[in-house]
Amino acid sequence: MYNVVMVMCDSFDGRLANAPENELVNLPFINYMRKQGALFSNAYTNSPICCPSRAAMWSGLFPHLTESWNNYKCLDSDHPTWMDIVRKAGYVTQKFGKEDYRSGSHSLSNRVEAWTRDVPFLLRQEGRPFASLTGNKTQTRIMEEDWKNADMAATWIGKAAGNLTRPFFLYLGLNLPHPYPSQSMGENFGSSTFLTSPYWLQKVSYNNVSIPKWKSIQTMHPVDYYSSFTKNCTGNFTDIEIRDIRAYYYAMCAETDGLLGVIVSALSDSGLLNRTYLVFSSDHGELAMEHRQF
Repeated sequence: MYNVVMVMCDSFDGRLANAPENELVNLPFINYMRKQGALFSNAYTNSPICCPSRAAMWSGLFPHLTESWNNYKCLDSDHPTWMDIVRKAGYVTQKFGKEDYRSGSHSLSNRVEAWTRDVPFLLRQEGRPFASLTGNKTQTRIMEEDWKNADMAATWIGKAAGNLTRPFFLYLGLNLPHPYPSQSMGENFGSSTFLTSPYWLQKVSYNNVSIPKWKSIQTMHPVDYYSSFTKNCTGNFTDIEIRDIRAYYYAMCAETDGLLGVIVSALSDSGLLNRTYLVFSSDHGELAMEHRQF
């Protein structure tokens, strides 16, 4: 029996993995996986919202069966998942990092605001999206929590190689490349900061980053306008602002690829790479200012 390692990130643009040699950002470990394995180029998310997507993934059930419609209502804490099944099948199981599929893991306001935001009364609005640079050209670890969990997963793989007599199933959940919380807006108020360092930004071909064409606000469907308004994207943005947000997002994807590389290296160093199925996926994609949204 083969081991299995699943790396699941948040908000990764699947088009970057599908392109044979994308001209936007250097992703060596995703490229390695594509060349060595199978690419599911026609797969798409069951629900393009974090928790409902993860509830579907962990349960194996469609959203209309989990009845998870927003980031508050997900699976009950004791709901069986596929990890329970593989454990009963004889696998040693381990989890590190972001799971985000249980009810109540987000604020109660998430349960209400998803359906009751009233645009004329400005009930709720995320922070205006912006790009932010930190560190220098040698700083690689921006999302420190993700790196900590990747390190723990790599250490666990090394120990498992010498100690386990049964196959294992390891899950690693990443926050990246999800935008960072808007600190000035308060707790659980949305995430609209695209943060990276010069180290990762240099992996991006800035001149190849496109500026999406937007419909005028007057011609937008009301649902699209509603989404753009609550994301604080109905104001004026310069081309430089939009290109920076998109470039910084791609740099965050490059950091995600670097985290995947920690796992690839751990499997290789421990001699387990050829005896392990490695799966890389995301809960959903990222608009990164396409359609006036993120």
